Amino acid sequence: MVWIARNESYIASPNYAAYTSPNYAAYSAPNYAAYSSPNYPAQGSHNYAAYSAPNYPAQGSHNYAAYSAPNYPAQGSHNYAAYPMMMGAPALRPPATGAGGASGAGFAGGYGSVARSDYATPAALGPLPWALDFQVGNGWPSLPVAQRLDPYSFNPPLQWQVGEWDPGLRFWTLPFDTQLTEWLQDLNLGSPAIMAAREYAAQHTQWCASQPTGGSSDLHERWKNDDPKLFAWRVSAETAASAAPADIALVDSARQYINAELTELVDVMRDDRMRYLAEADVQSSSAGAYFIHLLAIDPTSKPWTLELMNCASAIANMTKMHYKAHYRRVRPSTLCPALTPPWGPPQHPAFPSGHSLVAHLTALFLLSVPGIAQRFGIFDKDLSVGRAPRASDFLGGKAPRYGSDQKSPLLWMAWRVAKNRERLGLHYPSDSAASRKLAAELWVACLGNGTAAASTINVPTLRSVIEKAKAEWPEAPPTDKVRQQLLDACGSKAPAAAGRKAAAAKADRSKASKGR
Repeated sequence: MVWIARNESYIASPNYAAYTSPNYAAYSAPNYAAYSSPNYPAQGSHNYAAYSAPNYPAQGSHNYAAYSAPNYPAQGSHNYAAYPMMMGAPALRPPATGAGGASGAGFAGGYGSVARSDYATPAALGPLPWALDFQVGNGWPSLPVAQRLDPYSFNPPLQWQVGEWDPGLRFWTLPFDTQLTEWLQDLNLGSPAIMAAREYAAQHTQWCASQPTGGSSDLHERWKNDDPKLFAWRVSAETAASAAPADIALVDSARQYINAELTELVDVMRDDRMRYLAEADVQSSSAGAYFIHLLAIDPTSKPWTLELMNCASAIANMTKMHYKAHYRRVRPSTLCPALTPPWGPPQHPAFPSGHSLVAHLTALFLLSVPGIAQRFGIFDKDLSVGRAPRASDFLGGKAPRYGSDQKSPLLWMAWRVAKNRERLGLHYPSDSAASRKLAAELWVACLGNGTAAASTINVPTLRSVIEKAKAEWPEAPPTDKVRQQLLDACGSKAPAAAGRKAAAAKADRSKASKGR
């Protein structure tokens, strides 16, 4: 799943903390210096690996798992209560494909020891300090942000190549495997979230970007056509090679669009990156922990809520990797090296943003629980109680601009996770915005929320998990006035049935009092 544990921890273990421990400080200790010591390099030793070791992740090991496995996170599964299970787990865990945690199915599987410092990021591209000084001196800027590569100066246009994928994720470049043979190698097959993913995969014709027999799913086509400007960066090889004036104009427009996005990323690197770096670092692999903090939940009281988050990760990860393989967009730092991501970039394509897709689908699945929507839903029109989102909040020509309408705490959290990926120089703004719309399409397709039509993708396990999560969040009945405000906000003029009953009961009480 997307929240693969980083192999470091700033808060968990006193012995393996990357920066805090006096004995094993990644940069300060003379014996264990991050890059200098021949005996204990930070990216080398399995015992002191600040960033890389697959078997001793600071947030994955049974001794350090505060928020660990994506399928059975420390706070997540109802069957694997946070701390008793983790304390009894074996110290060594099989290396993962980048799609999830240990299988628990009696075999290790996976692709061997492929050291990563972040999700699909080689250890050699782990965290490294950069001085973001934009002062011009001696006739040369400290960061050459004006030097940019044009993807349409190549024939064919520059795209992510198969060999550039992470070895453990390269199977996503193959035709979609409806049995998820590779993807399930190191996942726990008993997890409700994985069963939901398998049910979802069985209906791949409803959501895949490309089909083995040709063509595309209706969901993919709706997503592309909902906001075509999010795809303005993309021009086919045939169009790019054409000498027709209309095609030349189209390529020039794509160049301008890409350049404007790169300029925006340079601006947020200049203005925001250092202030958000610590937060973005943790969210890079543990964004789920931020949702957990915002909801103020724990595995004892809200196990099914956490499993619902796992369902969102499972479905979103499968979708995002398939779509990334379809669009093959190079990372921003490929075109503008001076963006200098502080780690990575991950070894898979940029579009759409995986973090944005998982975060937004997580928010939408959670807001499908009425009790959560009351507390963390959309508070527009001066509402004092949150409402559940509708498809029209995200899709259609009248949907508000991305980033300007986050009137829900959960949607704000999803937007912030996505924005931090831009601040790191890992994603274009259109990657984030397109993923938000794709999350809305998946949400409607799986749950039918906000529309009169029933869902088109039947995921029984997902619905079962939502029903169980509802029991963890009992609704508090709002007043008649607030109930009517909610109906008005949703565009309904009819009074609520409960409101009519309350009015009738009030009238009956009034008659009874007059009779006395």
